Amino acid sequence: MDIFNRVWILLFLLLPVRALWGEYYFQGTDHQMEVIRVKGEKPGLIVLIFGGIHGDEPGGYFSSEILSKIKLLRGNLIIVPRVNFPSIMLNVREVNGDMNRKFGDHERIDDPDREVVKLLKRLMSEADIFINQHDAYGFHRETYISEKYNQSRYGQSLIIDAPTFYSEKLGKQIELAKIGKRIMTRVNDRIKNPAHHFGFWDHNSVARNTKHPEMRKSATYYALTTHSIPAFGLETSKDLPSLDHKVKYQLLVIREILHEFGLEFVFPSPNVKLPVLHWVDFLKNGKDIIRVNGNTNLRLSPGDSVVIKEIFSNYHSGLSANILNWGTLNDMEKKFVFETDTTILIKKNNLPMAKVYLKRFRKDSVREVLVDINGQVKTIPNWGKIEITSGQYFNIRGTGPRFKNTRFDVRGFSPGPGRHDDSNVKINTNQLLRKYSFKKKGNIYFVKIYTGGRFAGGFQVEVKGKVPTS
Repeated sequence: MDIFNRVWILLFLLLPVRALWGEYYFQGTDHQMEVIRVKGEKPGLIVLIFGGIHGDEPGGYFSSEILSKIKLLRGNLIIVPRVNFPSIMLNVREVNGDMNRKFGDHERIDDPDREVVKLLKRLMSEADIFINQHDAYGFHRETYISEKYNQSRYGQSLIIDAPTFYSEKLGKQIELAKIGKRIMTRVNDRIKNPAHHFGFWDHNSVARNTKHPEMRKSATYYALTTHSIPAFGLETSKDLPSLDHKVKYQLLVIREILHEFGLEFVFPSPNVKLPVLHWVDFLKNGKDIIRVNGNTNLRLSPGDSVVIKEIFSNYHSGLSANILNWGTLNDMEKKFVFETDTTILIKKNNLPMAKVYLKRFRKDSVREVLVDINGQVKTIPNWGKIEITSGQYFNIRGTGPRFKNTRFDVRGFSPGPGRHDDSNVKINTNQLLRKYSFKKKGNIYFVKIYTGGRFAGGFQVEVKGKVPTS
């Protein structure tokens, strides 16, 4: 086992990091995992949902993240949107072998996924129902219709491991086959296109003569046989026309499963938002915060260190930053010492959002900006930020090195007729027009720098305290 794996196994022994969006495990590694708990207003059954156990099956991990926005009136959810983050970032089925065949009684000590699987098993012990989300090729049908529509295809199917069993957890006999068929009837009644209908598939993996003995190492089989809870494998088709279709159908089936087991809720919209990068926060040389937009050059000197601290996007999670040809798949929070030009790839799940280019300073590069903030002059790096209390002023004094024909454009500030440069003028935050701020909230404004008519960088003005409403 290499040093990297030893490090994240040790991290596992720590308490989870509680964040606004969920609980995070394996922080600072490629295996970073988010566990989202949604508690209902009234008690009820606990449903555990896994997305992304295979990295090339986005229907599951995009829909489970949307599901976390559900309003629960009765019952509880535990959602793990990205079970297998390394494979998701690479958009491949698996990195360290098939994770959905690692739920036997014993884990291999040298398996890089060992601690991940142990955590997943522990979460199963908390649940009353389990759903494992997948995408697969084709469309499952009871009889052969065509190469794409037949009884061997996994796409558009709901799969179980036993037709009936006694659930010690729930204290009653569960007619799983009858339940599954009932759910599929309701689901198909809501799908207008019959070519997209779901099929029901009982693998009967618990039987001695099962045709699917390989499923005895799957997550659903483990949940059923070890924790005695109803378990479903949910497969949408990779042959559907879009990710939107997969997400819509995944959520449709989950909705009917939740209904079946008595949960009450207000369901979220199934729409998938296109990921958009706002900016990336770097810590430079251990002291300066630098905020860089996507597809931008961040100029550095050899020996400068940078740490990628945070990615600001229209998504809160599933974000990664890969410094190409260095580190691992996700290089967040790792100290990188710059020597030669390189590129950082920013992703949401498997989708590239933007790149940041690390390049050497040129002779004509703006390295820093002098700003008077309410009477105190500060020097900030190009692409840095200033913080100022609402109602106070700032005055841009210039750049270092000093260049001729330097112009500053403070978005949201009008310098008056005939003036095209916003430097050397006191700008009160109350003079800034809210509609030009980030998301029109009045807290963050952008300043652009031009030298000789060429765009040369900029910085952000972050307003603290109560801001005007207009």
